[in-house]
Amino acid sequence: MSTIKVDNYLTRGGASEIAIDKLKGVSTSDVINVQTGSVTTVLQLGIASHALHFNHQTPAIIKSWNTASVTDTAVGAYAASITTAYADINYIMTNSNNFDVNSQADAAGGQLHSDNASGNEVPPSTLAYRVRTDGASAASKDLKYGYTTIHGDLT
Repeated sequence: MSTIKVDNYLTRGGASEIAIDKLKGVSTSDVINVQTGSVTTVLQLGIASHALHFNHQTPAIIKSWNTASVTDTAVGAYAASITTAYADINYIMTNSNNFDVNSQADAAGGQLHSDNASGNEVPPSTLAYRVRTDGASAASKDLKYGYTTIHGDLT
């Protein structure tokens, strides 16, 4: 195996392309910094490490990554299990839910880490989280589609 170390990379006459299978930080193997003008960002923080597109009514995963399984736990509630654990429970999560059924009003919403019966918080773990969903009438209901993404450090 060959190793090439470069301090500066310049293109000549137009666009450039680098084909590579693996990137690894030099100072810390799991940190790759991206410099845009005077701003430095850590590449990994901008890449979702878990995503789920789920039909709650069938129930079925439509598309996902880093998802072990999804369980319909009750009307208007489901639990997702993550394949590769997070370093801690302080990951950043975004959830969006779609309509009840075709031609009906938009869903009232969805709450992360919430229990339908009590309305109390159900803390996430490094390998799982819960979602509660409400229909247009604000009552618990299995919605058509749920979408979740997580940004965080995997173990």
